[in-house]
Amino acid sequence: MADANSAKKSTLNDQERDLEQQAFIEFQKADYHACHQTLQKLLKTQDSNPKVLHNRAVVEFYNSDLRRYDQFRSAMIQLTGLVGEIRTVEVKDRESCAAYVNQAIVLYHFKQPQAALKIMLAVMAHFDRLDDYLLRRAGIFTVHLLLDTNQPKKANRLLGMLQNRLGIQVYAILSDSDEDEPLIDNESRKDISELQFEEFRKEFRLILIRSNLLNGKKNMSIPLEDTSEYSILKGHQYFLGNDYQMAAKELSKQFTNEPVSVNKHGEDQNTILANNMGVIHFSVKHYALAARFFQQALLFDKSATEDTSTEKVEGSPLYCVGATKRPEILYNHGLALLHLQRPKEAFECMLIVLNSNHNNPRLWLRLAECCIMVHRQEKQTQNTNICHGTVGSGVHRKYVLNPLRKTAVVDGDQSLAIPATTLEFGSLCLRNAVTLLEFHEPELIRQSESTDKTVPWDKLFEGVPCNPSLPMKLASFNKLKCAVLAAYSYVLNTLGEYTLALKYAKQLSTMKDLPQSYLLLSHMYAAEALIMMNRPLEAITYLEPKFIADLSGDDFGMRASPHWNINSAEAARCVMHYNRAVVSFLVGDYEQAKISMGSCNHPLVMPYLKMLNVYQELLLGNYDKVQLLIRYDTPHLI
Repeated sequence: MADANSAKKSTLNDQERDLEQQAFIEFQKADYHACHQTLQKLLKTQDSNPKVLHNRAVVEFYNSDLRRYDQFRSAMIQLTGLVGEIRTVEVKDRESCAAYVNQAIVLYHFKQPQAALKIMLAVMAHFDRLDDYLLRRAGIFTVHLLLDTNQPKKANRLLGMLQNRLGIQVYAILSDSDEDEPLIDNESRKDISELQFEEFRKEFRLILIRSNLLNGKKNMSIPLEDTSEYSILKGHQYFLGNDYQMAAKELSKQFTNEPVSVNKHGEDQNTILANNMGVIHFSVKHYALAARFFQQALLFDKSATEDTSTEKVEGSPLYCVGATKRPEILYNHGLALLHLQRPKEAFECMLIVLNSNHNNPRLWLRLAECCIMVHRQEKQTQNTNICHGTVGSGVHRKYVLNPLRKTAVVDGDQSLAIPATTLEFGSLCLRNAVTLLEFHEPELIRQSESTDKTVPWDKLFEGVPCNPSLPMKLASFNKLKCAVLAAYSYVLNTLGEYTLALKYAKQLSTMKDLPQSYLLLSHMYAAEALIMMNRPLEAITYLEPKFIADLSGDDFGMRASPHWNINSAEAARCVMHYNRAVVSFLVGDYEQAKISMGSCNHPLVMPYLKMLNVYQELLLGNYDKVQLLIRYDTPHLI
C-alpha cells in the first residue's frame, strides 16, 4: 500500500487527508477490514483518484489472504496500462510507482522475471524522488530480480545506492551482536515499526551476502547462525572456493530455524538443499550421485507445490504461485543425465526447460547433443566386420561386404519441428543456436571493446543472458560458438547437407585462438563435405602432412570426455592419416595412400583400416589377399 505521506494530492482537504492517514495506520496494523471501510469513505469524494483506487485494490487483496490475485492483477493493469507482452515501460508519474511495483510483484510470482524487471527498472528511474517507505521495498525487490536473472553487478551497484540513500551502515549489518550501532539512522526509519525494521534488516543482510558472493567476494564474513538461510549462503561460499566437501557438510547441518515451506514462505527448503547437493556432486564429476539428488529435488518440489495452481481464483496465496523450481532442477538433471550417456532421458528434461528458456543457445546445443548421442549409440551397435555374409557355395560363393550406412531421409509427412531424438531435429536445434549467436555477437563484441567507465548502473553489460545458466561473456561465447559450429557441421554431413556442412566447417576453422581439437574437427568435416561433393583435390588440402605433423600438445587430453575417442595427439594424427589415405585413393595416388595407411597404428582407426585394406587389394586385383583378409576378420563365414 502506498504511504500516506508519499504523494498528497493538492485536491485533498484536511478531512480527506485524515482519512488517508487513518487508512494507512490501519493497514500497518493489519486491520484490513477497517482499512477498507475507511477507504470506502474516502472514495465517496475521491472516486477517480488513482492513488485511492490503488490502495483499495491492495487492501482487498490482503483481505482475501493474497488469494484473489487475478482481480488484483486486473486492477493494477487498469492503473498502469501495461497489457500483454511488456516491451518498454515508462513511469511518468512518481505517484503511480506503487501500482507499477505491485504489478511487477504479480509478474514475478507468475514466473515472468524479465517482464517484472523491466517495470522495476522504470520505477528505479525515480530513485531520488521515491519516499523511503516505498524505496525499501522496491529497491530490495529489484535487487532480487537482478540476482535471479544473473545480473549481480547491477544488483551490487543498486545496493550501494540504497545504502547511501537510507543511511545503511555496511560494517554493522554482518555483525551478530545487537549492541552495535544501528543499521539505519533514526531519521530514515521513522515511518516503520520495530518489527518491520527487523524484517528489513534481516532481508537486507541476506541479499547483501548473496550479492557479494555472486560478485566473486569469496572471503567475506557470514554470520555464524545455524539457520537454513545462512547455511545455504555459507555452503555457496565454500562452493565458490572449490571446497566441495565443506559445502556439502554445511548443507547437511541440523538447522535451528523452522523449516522453510511453500505454504508459509513461498519456497521449499528441502528442494533447494537437494538441488544444491546435486550441483556439488556434479562439480566433482559424480554424475550418478548428482542425478540422484536432482531427482530427489524434483520429488520434493512436486510434493511442496502440488496444491498450488494459477488456475484457481480462490486457490493458494500469491507467494505460493510460481514457487516451483522445476525448470531449473530439470536443466541440472538433464546435464547430469547427458554426462551419464542417457541422452533420451536428458532430452525429455531439456525439452520441458525449453518452454520457458527458448532464447538460450546453450540449451539448444544440449538438445542437439542429445540427438547426436542417440545417433552415435545406434551407430555403435552396427556390425563393423568386413563381410556381412555370403551368397552361393563352392566355386560360386560370393562374399557380401558390409554396406555403408545410408543417409536418413525424412518422410515428407513428418515435420522436423516435432521434438524427437533424431538428427533432423538436432539440426533444427543447432540452426536456432547459430541464429541466436549471430544475433548477440555484434553487441557482445561492441561491449567488450567499450572503455566507457561512466555507464549508468542499469546499463551495465553483464553478457548475453542464458537463463537458467550464467550469462555469456566473450570467452564463454567463443567456446559455445566453437561447439555449435562443430556439432552443426557434423550433423549436416551426416544428413547429406554437404554445402552447409562445408560452410560451417570453414567458419569454425577461421575462429581466433581455436583449440587444436576443434581445428582437427573443422579440417575433417570440411574434407568430408568436399569428398561427398566429388571434390577430392580440394579435400586433400585440408589433410596436408604438415598440418598433421603439427597436431601436438595436451589439448586433446584436456578436453577429452570419457567417451571422446581422440584423446591424444597420437590418436588425432592417426585419424588424419587415415582420412588422407582415403582421399589419396580417390585421386589415384596409391603410393601416398599406402604411406598414409602405414602411419595408422592407433586402435581407434583399426576397424576402418581393415576395410580400406580390402579396397586397396581389390583395386590392385589381389583377390587372394582379399579372401585372406576376410578369413582373418570373419572366420565363421569361410
